[in-house]
Amino acid sequence: MKLCFGAAVLAGVFAEPEAIADPQNYAKSAYNSYKSNDDYCHPRKAPKCSKNGTLSYCLKDSDYPEKEVKFAIEYDPLILKKYADVAEQSADNLVDGLTSLSEKHFSYSDYHGNTFEKGNWIGDEGYICPSDVLYARPLRAINVEGEWRVIVQDIAWPGYTQTQRIEKCLFPGASCRTLAPCHGSKCLQKYVYQRMLSFDPCNVKKGIFIDIYKLPSSCSCHIPSKLN
Repeated sequence: MKLCFGAAVLAGVFAEPEAIADPQNYAKSAYNSYKSNDDYCHPRKAPKCSKNGTLSYCLKDSDYPEKEVKFAIEYDPLILKKYADVAEQSADNLVDGLTSLSEKHFSYSDYHGNTFEKGNWIGDEGYICPSDVLYARPLRAINVEGEWRVIVQDIAWPGYTQTQRIEKCLFPGASCRTLAPCHGSKCLQKYVYQRMLSFDPCNVKKGIFIDIYKLPSSCSCHIPSKLN
């Protein structure tokens, strides 16, 4: 009985472990099967959705690698628990003293960025520096290293989102509304670094990882201390 028990223990100790999913065994990227342009998977080559590189992020992406992203998540399902999102964002919870309804109806139709035009002195409710505010979920963006990455969104994994507040100056460098020319004011674009779960379509073996992106966050009025 002792020998049988000992054998059982030894068998348990030396039993082969169960197979573990290995990212090195990822299936070959589907891009190679229908993309003939080698530049498509060059990390610094602007994707089609960026409109020839004029955008640093894409909110629409007809080439979004939905299947590849799903496949990568299935290899590491815990990765989605390492990141969280507040899906419902608006001025109601991000701007003190302002409602989302008010922000949505801001109009700058009379302002054209010229200090000496009438539109600089009149206009409807809005920010002193006219801007376009979006509560968006980027599908693709260029990281701080200058390389394009796919962003994990619910298009690939239902219920999972990464929402960002993006605010871009409508007239960067123009004078601030309602301020006299003597102040020498300028509307400056501000940015913020955001971390988002990402995927590299050119290297699917990397799986899902966190990358850093520089996104436009606000448009602020700056008044210099000394005029030249």
